[in-house]
Amino acid sequence: MRTIALIRADFMKQRHTPYFCIHSVIPVTGAILFVFYFLYYQNVDELKKISFLLELTAMVFPLLISIIVGLNIMQEERASHFQNLMMVPERKKILLAKFAALYLSGISSLVLLFTLFVIGVGMRQTEMIPWRLLMQSVLGLAMNSFVIYAMHLFFSLKFGLGLSVFLGVFECLQCILYSNIELHGLWRYIPFSWSVNWVHDVLNGRLVSNTVQWILIDVLSVGFLLVILYWFSRWEGRKNYE
Repeated sequence: MRTIALIRADFMKQRHTPYFCIHSVIPVTGAILFVFYFLYYQNVDELKKISFLLELTAMVFPLLISIIVGLNIMQEERASHFQNLMMVPERKKILLAKFAALYLSGISSLVLLFTLFVIGVGMRQTEMIPWRLLMQSVLGLAMNSFVIYAMHLFFSLKFGLGLSVFLGVFECLQCILYSNIELHGLWRYIPFSWSVNWVHDVLNGRLVSNTVQWILIDVLSVGFLLVILYWFSRWEGRKNYE
């Protein structure tokens, strides 16, 4: 219950910021563009169109995460130089609640994006859309963004908005590269390639054969967050505030 209260408190901090506007306007705009693309290119195979839209989402999501997380942490920095986060007995719970609020907001936007897309296409499209593949892919995008949120939470706290956004751009460019090549072996464990790899596995029917790999990736994601929480419990702030 304490964690839920902290999550609600974090949401309340955003009432007078563009936070909720960003998480609603961007998915609505994206859904409109997705529907237009899907209906305009009638001669393109349905699976290819779905693949392009999912890969595009996987490319853009890290950049949006870097900006949103960076702005959220900058708000804490400007308000009290992180004292509101650091001067509490259970600071790990504070950070965990902030992570949960950010992550849930992102997942809600992702669900809103594809819900509106499905509704928009369903109103104008009579052909069968691969719903099962679409739902599996969206689920994977949500799961694999977990580690991206954790990474940018760390970089935003440690280095600030600038580096977070820079890495978001880098991740976006890397996702564009990975959407055009097949990764094998240890290369598949690059965190910002996971969403694209998941989409490829779903659409190519390789998800079951790579089950062990995806379980390991989930363990790594949770482990990375636990490491960040431990680091934050001992963090003393940026040097320019000491």
